[in-house]
Amino acid sequence: MSAAEALTATGALPALAGIRAVGIDVVDVERLRGMVERRGQRIVDRLLTVNEQALCDGSPRHRAHRMAGRIAAKEAVRKALGGYGEGCGWLDVEIGRDASGQPVPRLTGRADEAFRRADYSGLHVSISHEAGVAVAIAVAD
Repeated sequence: MSAAEALTATGALPALAGIRAVGIDVVDVERLRGMVERRGQRIVDRLLTVNEQALCDGSPRHRAHRMAGRIAAKEAVRKALGGYGEGCGWLDVEIGRDASGQPVPRLTGRADEAFRRADYSGLHVSISHEAGVAVAIAVAD
């Protein structure tokens, strides 16, 4: 019996049975900050919805970290959508937050269509920051 079969047989991975897709992305905070300094509000408007921009308000340091986290999460979601999400724009995926502050993906346009075509039932996102990078993972079930 392989290790994977043993884990599955013992019930150690019951939550994994429903995972259908995973996406992950990393964004360098300083690189993003430089891009925003060079291109200004136009690049921010291209990458983030008005709601996301409001969630990123704060000091310039915190703003760059928050933006990087949301951009990484948006790309992780696009990757989780796989071939179904071809042509999804940056604004088709919005990363909001729930009452506890956890990130919540909201899909519109092509991203919503891709989610439906893939026949996913849920989409979950987690964002973390460390050593000048933001990393996000998206899991579809």
